[in-house]
Amino acid sequence: MTVAPALRRGLVAVAVTATTGLAVLAFGGPPAARAVATTAGPTTPATVTAARLHLTGTAVKLPGNSEPSAISEAPNGSVYYASGPSVYVVTGSSASRVLTINRPVLALAANSAGLFVQAGRTVTQYNSAAGPVRTWTLRSPHVPTAAGLYAVRGSLWAWTDYAADGGSLRYADVYRFSVSSATVFRVSTGDAYPAEMAADAAGAFYQAAINNASYLVQVTPAGVVHRVRYSGLGLRPTLSGGRVQFLADRVDDGKSSVYLDSYSQDTLARDYSRRVSTSDQAIAGTGAGLLLLSDPCGTLACSSATVSELKHRTGATESTVAVKGALAVVAGRAAAAISYQDDAYFLVRLAS
Repeated sequence: MTVAPALRRGLVAVAVTATTGLAVLAFGGPPAARAVATTAGPTTPATVTAARLHLTGTAVKLPGNSEPSAISEAPNGSVYYASGPSVYVVTGSSASRVLTINRPVLALAANSAGLFVQAGRTVTQYNSAAGPVRTWTLRSPHVPTAAGLYAVRGSLWAWTDYAADGGSLRYADVYRFSVSSATVFRVSTGDAYPAEMAADAAGAFYQAAINNASYLVQVTPAGVVHRVRYSGLGLRPTLSGGRVQFLADRVDDGKSSVYLDSYSQDTLARDYSRRVSTSDQAIAGTGAGLLLLSDPCGTLACSSATVSELKHRTGATESTVAVKGALAVVAGRAAAAISYQDDAYFLVRLAS
């Protein structure tokens, strides 16, 4: 059975883990960025429009000969991203290539244990000093064409999916494994919504279709499963302020609407549901708070795109900053946004 992935304006996936300072993001659709120098741009492509949330430092051009396919922020604030078969790291105001493999990178994650890279069915752990440390194989009858990867302390989580004949993605498979073991456990087969996952020390949270009903599912690092009914089509979930939060598409009176849905991480009890603008594209739990990306243009490189800080308890806006050409917000202790303008991608740092 096919399922239309919850994607907007070319964003393929955003999944985050705010507690550990790790985020994974994948996106496509916009034209590939031209190869650019590994130096910071002369100006930050954004302006502050409110006092609290603001941009810090100088925007960094992202090198690579195609648009980034995966991005992960490590706990120390370094941002790793993939472009084709290569992985780069942004540290401070510069970017450099750290790794090239023989296949395109589908997903990556970084934490204190190292850098984890997925290509095809294989996940490889890299150490800066020792090179490849360990590999895991995610058993699947199909070669993945889309994936997400999450590294939380000693636990690893992954989802994989594939598109048949270049069409829509199917329901995804979910896996859990440990940096200390070669064993891979398949959590679910063919029922998870692609791209709709987040993870932290409490486990992985994702949306799944089970017996023709939609659920919010939690799987602990020990493999214990909890679930509650969830009726929205959740987009790009995030973990922030002890809550699982979704941007969700719904149909009200025949018209499509977008809501911010919040659930308790501890109990999966519903916290609140707040209707937001159809221009709102993505959310991320960060050290700067719960951030919301809004793109009123609906086009690439929107000059009036903004990022807002939201209140955890209600979803109300606290402050807003304009980020020209913003495409995504990246979760982590050192929050960041990705922008596209002047035929190049930029990493823009945020703080509150």
